[in-house]
Amino acid sequence: MDVRSILISLLILLAGLWGGYSLSRVDQELRVIYAEYTLATTDLGHINAKLIRYRTSVLRAVEADSQKDFEGIISSLPERRVHIEQPIERFIKAANGAAAKRNGTTDELRELQAVKTRLADYMATSDQTIELIHQRWKATSPDEANRLRNAAERNALERAGSKFIAVTLELDLLLEVVAKIAGEVRDEADRQLRTMSAIVVGISAILIGLVLFSGNPSRRQKY
Repeated sequence: MDVRSILISLLILLAGLWGGYSLSRVDQELRVIYAEYTLATTDLGHINAKLIRYRTSVLRAVEADSQKDFEGIISSLPERRVHIEQPIERFIKAANGAAAKRNGTTDELRELQAVKTRLADYMATSDQTIELIHQRWKATSPDEANRLRNAAERNALERAGSKFIAVTLELDLLLEVVAKIAGEVRDEADRQLRTMSAIVVGISAILIGLVLFSGNPSRRQKY
């Protein structure tokens, strides 16, 4: 085998290896966009709706006319809380893994932690509201029961209300960060595709040149 044939074979091999590697990277980036960002954004949108339902249940518990109604309402709160917190924990786990592969994404991780902190503050304040209503139904006098109910209502509307708004604002900020990072990942995938295409075209041009202009050695010797 002459040098020209070896060179052509090596170029074909390099083009194939580079193309396979680039396509693998692009496929990985697209999977990240779908698994971490597209699905995560959907989950975050659902969290807002679940938070609203959770808050509505707490307010209904405050306004319950009987202890039986109150207990029936709050019995659903633990499950609702799990449905709110689990997607955030899954998102944090996925983001940590993806951030390690991308050498860190501090904005995303910082906003995730902020959402988690704000949510914990809101849940703690809501728990205080529920505890006040528990005490209301144990009160020994109507005046004490009214005082506790009013305190629970103020806590739910004022303190918990402001913390609820803080959670939703942090969720909105997180969605903006997620959208920004998803755009960056998509742009990187586009750049890799363009680079791969340019290299493949360049190698193809070199191969065509070698085939067309190098000629066949045996034919040159004959003439």
